[in-house]
Amino acid sequence: MELSAPQEDYLETIGHLCRENGAARVSEIAARHGVSTATVVGALRSLKQRNLLCQPPYGQITLTREGQAAAESVMARHAALHAFLVGVLGVDGPTAERDACRIEHDVSPATLRRLIALERFLARGPWADLDWRGEFERFLATEEQQGATG
Repeated sequence: MELSAPQEDYLETIGHLCRENGAARVSEIAARHGVSTATVVGALRSLKQRNLLCQPPYGQITLTREGQAAAESVMARHAALHAFLVGVLGVDGPTAERDACRIEHDVSPATLRRLIALERFLARGPWADLDWRGEFERFLATEEQQGATG
């Protein structure tokens, strides 16, 4: 099922809220997205039409089986990308969070599998005990210096 990036974002938020509270409320979703409740209601309408969530009139929001699967897929992509950005590339947490949110919607399954595999490869190989991260940081610093002077 093809979903837009905003639809995936809403499903991801609802998935997190359902894990935390058992259900989600329109006001909680609006607060997390920094939008009005009217904007959320509109977004929820399209997700309901796709049979991804349930919401009785003015009631709490829960995910259908299909909605839960879609939300878990987005959350897993996000978590894998965040872990790669922080653990392999050394990106700071807030930047990794923003970038993972952007990348998760467009990354192909094949590329994601390879990113996850590379992270595991680096963590488990004979080089895991080497200071390859420190060497990478020194390399980046040298590259930045050369870029500033070149």
